[in-house]
Amino acid sequence: MTVRETHSNELKNSVLVVAHPDDEILWFGSIAAEVDKIVICFLNDPAHPEMANRRRQTLREHPWKKKLVCLELEETGSFACAKWPIPATTKYGLEIVHAPKVRSAYRKCAKSLRRHLQPIIQQADNIFTHNPWGEYGHEEHVLVHSVVSALAEENGKATWYSNYASNWSHDLMLRYLDMQKKEYFSAAVDVPAMQAIAKIYSRHDAWTWLDDYSWFDKEYFVRGPLVRTEGPSSGSMFPVNLLELPDREVNARMPPRSFARRVLDRLTPRQESRLDSDR
Repeated sequence: MTVRETHSNELKNSVLVVAHPDDEILWFGSIAAEVDKIVICFLNDPAHPEMANRRRQTLREHPWKKKLVCLELEETGSFACAKWPIPATTKYGLEIVHAPKVRSAYRKCAKSLRRHLQPIIQQADNIFTHNPWGEYGHEEHVLVHSVVSALAEENGKATWYSNYASNWSHDLMLRYLDMQKKEYFSAAVDVPAMQAIAKIYSRHDAWTWLDDYSWFDKEYFVRGPLVRTEGPSSGSMFPVNLLELPDREVNARMPPRSFARRVLDRLTPRQESRLDSDR
């Protein structure tokens, strides 16, 4: 399949829906400046209540603030609470195990997200959002993906998913292989612009990723829906920006952000891969 460079059709009347502040530049740096609206779902992290004000300060200084909409929902605490490496999927995201209170918050959040996002999705033509394995493997990314995808399908809108994955989410990603050729396009990342925005997050201590993260030069976006298969499969996908992380130990009792920072502080150099049956 010939890879298309992004053009006006994919970005016409477009909205980007992400889970957390800084997701817009980490996983969508090539198109975030071009979409018509950016919706950020979560603001407050109950495990770190100081983050809400830090994020608000950052968003007030964000160069895209005029098109930013923050729903200001509370995070669910679901990070590392699914049964990785191949968690079960549900209609609202991933099945949460080990933590009944988190499971309940996750489900309630899906309903709240649906109410907030429905009018936004109805007014757009193209919706960009997280992929069904949550990029590096984040339960709230998959939650947002599931809600957005369901609303887009109901309203006949085009959905486009990011191409990031990691060794944490790799096995789940492979469940979305099939023999159907995927429609996707590529777009170049404005790395200096992403670094400049990351500095705003860092200045307010609201940056949740690596301080010395190196952006990929290019991203790919695949058109949904992607359908999960059960059991071993084969097929084609699209070029993947792959991160290699240290071994993941699921511990639902550890505060999600503490776990994330401890692991991400030891993030190993990036890798690029392509999963394609005809390569």
